[in-house]
Amino acid sequence: MNTITRTLLLFLLLASLSATLCAQEERAPATLFEAAQCLVSDPHHWVDVHGVTELNLAYLPESKSFGGARYIYVAVYTSAKHDQGTIYDIRLKDAEHPRVYSIENNASFVITPKEITFSEPPLGGAWRQNQLISSIKLIQRHRKWYEAQVKALLKPSTHFRCETNVEDVPPAK
Repeated sequence: MNTITRTLLLFLLLASLSATLCAQEERAPATLFEAAQCLVSDPHHWVDVHGVTELNLAYLPESKSFGGARYIYVAVYTSAKHDQGTIYDIRLKDAEHPRVYSIENNASFVITPKEITFSEPPLGGAWRQNQLISSIKLIQRHRKWYEAQVKALLKPSTHFRCETNVEDVPPAK
């Protein structure tokens, strides 16, 4: 084999490996994955996964707006363009063991070129709505989306616990 052929084959091999690595989906970070598990497994069934094989997710960790309490905003997209879905406000509580994810708010949203709108105003008034809009904008700006297999999300875990502070919403049946 001559040098040109070897160089060409090496180049093709490297290009193939590079394309394969770029095509692989990045796994969702543990915090996002566990929060998503709460959203699909909580008795309130925040995210209906009936007939769905994977969820398209994004998230934003937050600890500045609430006196140092740690929160995570999780967006579950319902469109391939990432322009509509539901955002969840989840508090991360530091318990001894297991970790606790407390689902505290949610709102369905649509993003248009001019604004972000909600199908119903989120609980908590204008301040909360502005917080959610800001979080959605930051999530969109980061452009970091993850796909999680519903089958994996439905597996039980003993590493964390899910709860909600929503009292007036009966659990789904």
